[in-house]
Amino acid sequence: MKINELAATLDPSRTTLMFGAGTSISSGAPSGIALSKILSRKLGDEFGDDLSEIAQIYENRFGRKVLVDAIKQQIVDLSPASGLLALPTFDWLSIYTTNYDTLIEKAYGQSNRELNVIRSNFDVSSPREASRTSLYKIHGCVTQDVSMGHQSRMIITESDYDDHEKYRQTLFNSLRSDMFTADTVIIGQSLKDRHLKDLVKEVCNLCTEGVNTRIFLMVHSYDEDRAALFTRLGVNVVHGDLEDLLLALVSSKDVAGNLVHTTSSQIDDFLTPDLVLTSIQVRYASKLPSNPVSLFNGSPASYADIFNGQTIKRAALGRIEAAKTGARSYFIVVEGSRGVGKTTMARSYVLNRMAEGLPAWEHLSDHPLDYASWLAVESKLRQENKDGILFIDDCTRHLKSVNRLVDRLNEIARPHLRIIVTTESSKWKVSTKSAGFFSRGTLIKLSVLERNDIDELVNLVDRRPEIRSLVETRFLELSRGEKVRQLREKCSADMFVCLKNIFANDNLDNILLHEFFELSDESQEVYRYVAAVQSMGGYVHRQLIMRIMGIGATGLDDLLNQLDGIVAEHVIDNRQGVYGWRTRHDVIAETIAKWKFADQNDLYELLESLIRTFNPQVRIELETALAIATNDAGIHRLTDTKDQIKLYRSLIDAIPANRTPRRRLIRLFLKNELLVDAENEIIQAEKTLGQDAIVSRYRATLTLRKADLTPAITESDRVAMLYEALGIIRRCIRDYYQDVYTYRTLGEIGLALIARDNDFTAFDDAIDYLRRYESENGDPNIRLVRRHLEQQARSIGVEPLSLPVEFPEEDFQPAEMD
Repeated sequence: MKINELAATLDPSRTTLMFGAGTSISSGAPSGIALSKILSRKLGDEFGDDLSEIAQIYENRFGRKVLVDAIKQQIVDLSPASGLLALPTFDWLSIYTTNYDTLIEKAYGQSNRELNVIRSNFDVSSPREASRTSLYKIHGCVTQDVSMGHQSRMIITESDYDDHEKYRQTLFNSLRSDMFTADTVIIGQSLKDRHLKDLVKEVCNLCTEGVNTRIFLMVHSYDEDRAALFTRLGVNVVHGDLEDLLLALVSSKDVAGNLVHTTSSQIDDFLTPDLVLTSIQVRYASKLPSNPVSLFNGSPASYADIFNGQTIKRAALGRIEAAKTGARSYFIVVEGSRGVGKTTMARSYVLNRMAEGLPAWEHLSDHPLDYASWLAVESKLRQENKDGILFIDDCTRHLKSVNRLVDRLNEIARPHLRIIVTTESSKWKVSTKSAGFFSRGTLIKLSVLERNDIDELVNLVDRRPEIRSLVETRFLELSRGEKVRQLREKCSADMFVCLKNIFANDNLDNILLHEFFELSDESQEVYRYVAAVQSMGGYVHRQLIMRIMGIGATGLDDLLNQLDGIVAEHVIDNRQGVYGWRTRHDVIAETIAKWKFADQNDLYELLESLIRTFNPQVRIELETALAIATNDAGIHRLTDTKDQIKLYRSLIDAIPANRTPRRRLIRLFLKNELLVDAENEIIQAEKTLGQDAIVSRYRATLTLRKADLTPAITESDRVAMLYEALGIIRRCIRDYYQDVYTYRTLGEIGLALIARDNDFTAFDDAIDYLRRYESENGDPNIRLVRRHLEQQARSIGVEPLSLPVEFPEEDFQPAEMD
């Protein structure tokens, strides 16, 4: 292939670059062979040109720091030149390099272009942003090495290559994922690197199975015979280098067309282009075709379904409508368990507000919530003296950003952007919420269908022919009274179960298991894997299924056709080629997962596979990893504590900079009274993460438990431990944000001090803190914690105090993803 042909066919935003040493030579960096010779000369012998072998000998003789300093001396002061300077001109999907230098970072800095730099797993604390290019340094960076006090290391010596898996797996998972979904151009790379060569071979094999991506190898010294060897593998060989490629791209394309955020949208007067891409514009969504089949098979109603009269008007909707004016109308929370119709009712309310003339949007939950951009929308609305409304479904997934948005809106005397959110009761109860939800908001609790709801549902079946045609014959033959009675009594007025009974006169589990039974074996496997991950609160996409099930790309479309109406595909990130898969409803996913992963070994193998292969640089995969750690259907569902510990440690190795897996492991140790393990893990967490509010609180709880459980010590020693725990929790309160769980821990320590030392000070302080926090925030859960502590205090004089430590899901915060 000619270089101009390559330039004409490439889209930089859908292209991954893979750099070898050759791309830095024009900026003065030595090639691998040249660096080998430099080290070899310092050894005083000739050892050939194998850099890893020579570096190992060098380290053995002089030590790690001397080796790293010798390499730094060759590259640390270099400046980017030629092609590297022009590299930021284009919006590349990602860049991978085996080079240790910082030339690419300097080039982007000089161009004022943002760049995500990933040098090892320890740099992965949040998913990559789609709006900026990511640089993966798969052999590490000259700025980080164990010889300089870092936990990661440069991959230089033979032993480094042997140990690379522990600190580089995230980077190679990212590379594998990008090569599956985007064109890859290898430049300045000899393919002698053992790991890169294996990956290229793997992708070449996938190409034969139907993966629609291409691999290009650009070589400076072209050899017809060697090119034929690579061509046979499916690699397109191009004669040229980085400078040639960039020059051809500039000549063949409008450079501005390849840059980020250069196009403006005319879809919405108030939204920036990035918000247009991450939001639903309700007035357009309501005009799309409706789908009653999907709706009555369990999917939430779309705006089009509601607009076309294919849903019922819930009685609770009237309570929301009553709250749309007045001092508590700005932030509405619809709370309930899964499957009760929260999303449908919230969309009904939003659609009603749109009909009144308000601009209305829904945030697409697969994307981070950009609260700053939504504040800018509020400013535009205020300038035009208009009100708008934003719906955020399952808001705990983005709670940190939601809280920031509500906090800032709450500071405005009359905010022109109204917020409505839905949330599961279990998550909402234990999450820290903005005070604005309680001072200027309204909470609507949704549970079972009310009498009017059931009447509406029966009327809907009777009056809408397109829905009536879907209804099970035996249900239609019932009298109206019998229909109402069956839905109220047999289905316990549960919304989702009512719908299933209208269409099949059987209980929900049997319906789903019969549906599962009729699928082919391969479709059954896909269905149960998708359901299991979804039930954990995770997110499934094409590449994830390919990895954990070993399915080739060729058969995916056929499988989706077999699962039509059962598993649906939707676009998560078209630019990165990420397509999500979901069952019709979370309740369905939970039911299938309950029966089809009942075997603990089967469940463990799934969790282990997910953790081993996941790519945290894809945002939804990082969310899935954290959901596995925190959701009751994830690691917590395993009954063997040893298996739980093993999986938490695997997660920590994969994302060592993320706090949640470490917190969860400490929590598990404390819950099972493994106090030595808990203390060791707390020490490691503090060493790796620095100070952390929840870990500090767990240290106080650990000391409290030691005072209670340590054998063969005096009573004075136990009291001394309690005062040590008191000091820890007081420092935690001083240094960190207001937290009901920190105050609760203070209260528990105070109760123990009352029982053992007749000291009421800590307990009284805890109650005072909670009363003050309750008055400032208004969260009813604060009052429940306070009352529980007061009830325990009243029981002290009756019988000896036992203090079992409870650990609610307070650190389940998908908001960390923001």
